[in-house]
Amino acid sequence: MARPEKFSSDDILDAAARVVLTRGQHATVAEIADEAGAPVGSVYYRFGSREELLVSLWLRSVRDFQQGFIAACRLEPAADAVVAAAQHIPVYCREHPAQARAMTLYRQAELVRAAPAALRGEVAVVNDEVNAVSEDLARRRYAVVDEHRIALLRTATRQCPYGLVRPYLGGAIPGWIDEAAVACARAIAALGDR
Repeated sequence: MARPEKFSSDDILDAAARVVLTRGQHATVAEIADEAGAPVGSVYYRFGSREELLVSLWLRSVRDFQQGFIAACRLEPAADAVVAAAQHIPVYCREHPAQARAMTLYRQAELVRAAPAALRGEVAVVNDEVNAVSEDLARRRYAVVDEHRIALLRTATRQCPYGLVRPYLGGAIPGWIDEAAVACARAIAALGDR
């Protein structure tokens, strides 16, 4: 009979998220193992390297965030979906500070070349569904869809809200950020109505 698993991959990733919240990119395997109450060997049993562990944490955090963002983008009418998608960013980051901080560890464009080989495929496609629902939202929101309007919606629902939240990650995110994200999303999306 196999020995029962004492420290699951999720246990170790949860501990890594807590350490990353305070230490960021400087989190060490020893700190993560200590936070999990696990021997360092247990961490390396699940993850071949520190980089594999942190990229796995990044992927899990991104996927978790994307669930709510994708659901928001699919709301009707499209104008409400734009607002809900923009608002999802500060709400998620406030409710899940460790995961929000973990998402800042890497940029997908850079990570797709630098990730451990076993994770590069996942990294390469992690944003595909978000990009697809964003384009679908643009089609629903505007009578005519072009690259300009797609870029406007990307800015309204992702870039602007993230820019507002970014300085506060890891700490308290003021409530006014939600209102600012909504106001910006509405104003930026309206530029495509011209």
